[in-house]
Order: sequence, then C-alpha cells, then structure tokens
Amino acid sequence: MCRKVLAVIAAIALSVSSFSMIAAHGEDLKKPLTAPKITAGSTGYTFKATPAKWSDNGPSAFQWLLNGKALSASGLTLKLKSSDNKKKLQFSESHIFDDGTTVTAKSNTITIGNVLLSESLTIRVRPTDDKVMEIAVLPKSVPTTAKATYQWYVGYFEIKGATKSTYNLKTADLGNDISLQVNFVAKGFVTAKKTSNTVAIANITRKYEQIWSEEFNGPAGAPADPTVWVAQNGDGVAFGNRGWGNNERQWYDDKISSTDGLGSYVIKATTTNAGINNCYYKGPCEWASTKLVTKDKVGFKYGRIEARIKGPVGKGTWGAFWMLGADIDERGWPGCGEIDVTELLGSLPSTNLGYIHGPSGSRGERVEMKTPHASEYHTYAVDWLPDQIRYYLDGVPFLTLDKRDPGWVYDHEFYIIINLAMGGNLGGEIEANLKNSTMEFDYIRVSSINGIGEVIKHKA
Repeated sequence: MCRKVLAVIAAIALSVSSFSMIAAHGEDLKKPLTAPKITAGSTGYTFKATPAKWSDNGPSAFQWLLNGKALSASGLTLKLKSSDNKKKLQFSESHIFDDGTTVTAKSNTITIGNVLLSESLTIRVRPTDDKVMEIAVLPKSVPTTAKATYQWYVGYFEIKGATKSTYNLKTADLGNDISLQVNFVAKGFVTAKKTSNTVAIANITRKYEQIWSEEFNGPAGAPADPTVWVAQNGDGVAFGNRGWGNNERQWYDDKISSTDGLGSYVIKATTTNAGINNCYYKGPCEWASTKLVTKDKVGFKYGRIEARIKGPVGKGTWGAFWMLGADIDERGWPGCGEIDVTELLGSLPSTNLGYIHGPSGSRGERVEMKTPHASEYHTYAVDWLPDQIRYYLDGVPFLTLDKRDPGWVYDHEFYIIINLAMGGNLGGEIEANLKNSTMEFDYIRVSSINGIGEVIKHKA
C-alpha cells in the first residue's frame, strides 16, 4: 500500500515539473531573439533604431525614451539637439504575440554629446619594417569631425613624445609590451578613449666589442696609471663635500693602495697611521683608504661598463664601482646624474646594490648573490644605452631602467670612480675590532653595444 502511495506522489510531481518546463519554454519563446539597437548618425545627433527580432510576425510598437521619459517620436529615426547633451537616449519596442501577450524589450543606451566609437583599435609592427609600430585599424567616430590624438605606451608607462600615429621602436622597447591609446576629440562632445591590443616586441641579440680596458697589470706595489686615474685624497673638505656627503670616516690617500703584481689593483682600508691627518669630525682620522677617478682623463658615453671585483670584508666597509656625470662642476649633484654599477657592503656580505640617482631621486634594486662578494671575484656591469640602463650580476640581468622613468639625465659623458669608504650613511657602524680591509679590482672594461658606445680621451 505504501509503495502505491509513493508512486502516485512521484507521478504527480513529474507532471508538475513537466508543466513548469513547458511553461518556462513558452516564456523563452516570447523573449526577443535579438535586442533592439540604436546607432548614431554622422553628426552625433541623428539616431537610427534597428528593431528586435521575434519568434513570430506579430506587430510591434516603438517608443523613444530620453532620460526615461517618452518622446512623441515613434518611428525608427530620431533627431535631437545639442541642448540634449548629457541626456540618455534609449529605444523601447513592445511586441504583441498571436495569443495577445505583449512583451517589451529595450535597446542599448547612448549618452547624448559623447563621442561614439565603432570597431576596436588595432596596432601592429609594420610588415615591411620591423622597427615601426603603426595603426592597423582605426575606429570610426561619431561625429565624423572628431580628431584623433595619440599616446603610445610601454607596459603601463607613457612613452614621452610618442604622440603620432606611428612609433619608431627603441632599444628600451625590446622585450616589452607596446600599446596605443587614441583620444577622439570633437567640439561640444565628450572625448572618447580607445586602447589598442598589446604587441609584445621581440628581443634582439646584443653584440659587444671591447673599446677600452684597465687590466691593472703593473708590478707589485705600482700606483694606478696616472694617464687614466686621478686620486681624490682627503676627507672631502677640499672638494666642498665634508665626509664625501655621506658622513664617511676615512681619509683618502692613494699611496696606500697599489697593483699586486698578479693583475689586480688592491684598494686598502686601514687604521694604521690614519690619525696623522685630521678629519672633518674635528679629530684624528679613524681610517685611511683610496678613491680614484678618471675625471678629466678618460670619459665614457654609453656602452657596457663592467668590472671584476672582490668585495671588502667587515661591517662598516662600503666599496663601490660607480660613475658620475662629467658636468658635475657645472650642474652639481644630482643634476649631473649618478650610475652606481655596484655598491658592496660588509654588513650585507651576499648583497649587490645597483642604483641610479638623478634630479627625481633614486631608483634601483638589491639582489642576493649565490656566494659572498668577498669570497671570490664577481662581475658587475651595466648596459648603458641612450634610452635604457640594464644591470647585470655575473652576466645575468636583474634590473632595467629606461628613459620613460622621470628625471633621466644619462645622455652625456660620465667618468668612472673606484673607492672603498668606511662607515657613513650606507656603510653603517664600523666593526669594533676591524683594523684592515681590501677591495680588489681584476679589470675594468668598456664595450660598445651593437655599435653604441664611446670613449672620450682628454688631453693632459
């Protein structure tokens, strides 16, 4: 008996479900197959409606709506005035089915006075020239009198000055994504913006040719080559830069450093006899070390700048291989620009610091090394190009900075600096029991990159 009751209940449920499905299907048949649509004419104030498509041939009544209020117009075309700017236009269609049911469908909405765009914005690399980006498809605008203005992008950054319909690719663009934004502007209309597809620019092989080097092949105890290097001795006071601008604790003296006879130049930092000089901090100097520059001897403009270095040991040591703009005496710092190829701190024995400094501040990165910088030689390099500086550690790139970043002042001659500072703002507190430390340079080499790079030799 119980089984018969359950069977009856199940049959009733199935019947109700089937009825619901049929009813729902019937409702679906009364939905428009395609929605009505409105488009603007060439002036932006004339409009055309395309009616919806239905599952039967019943009649439809049309109605234009402005800000939701019905207009007297009931045809498929409409003309408005500029006084209607900012109002929202919509088209409504009421369709009567054979069974007398009426279904209403509404179109898309258009804001009056906005520039309207059709199609997507498509860019490509010109098929006949792999160095030029161009527009493949430019959207048509309503009104047709709208003027297009262009701005090219690399990643999220605007490319300064790239405001034409074509764009000549730069070295900095290699390996990056390029896109275009077009603004359509018309008097009396709100500007419309369209962003293109993104094109990934392939990288190219960089070819290097050595154009200058310092190999430090002098005999043991020999000074640095005087035709290349100038010593900047003292505590910075004579240069108008007390503590070298960083509260450093050393007195620079080039006589305490020399080549080792094995192909390296060894900068020595020591407390021995440092006190024979009085430092800016009003007392005997705590440390002596060495700072050499190529200023007014040899200058460089672009290329790969590279050195093989063994860093210093001990907290408070601060070794550096870096460059300053040759116009520092005229422009001052940071207006001249600074490129720190590497800074090596005893307090961070496995960290390499690569930074640039300019009028807009500092940008760079710290990268961890596989082995401590003082345990063995490592190579530190920058690829310096007219629109890009790329940092390398042991041949592996880890940071790219380019001209699109603010405050770019790296398009002129620079000179090289090597030094070992003690303490100061970055070096930090000096280890109490530390008496000596060294920084060793195996070589410094400069190479052109695909023909870009220049050595500037100054007359004595």
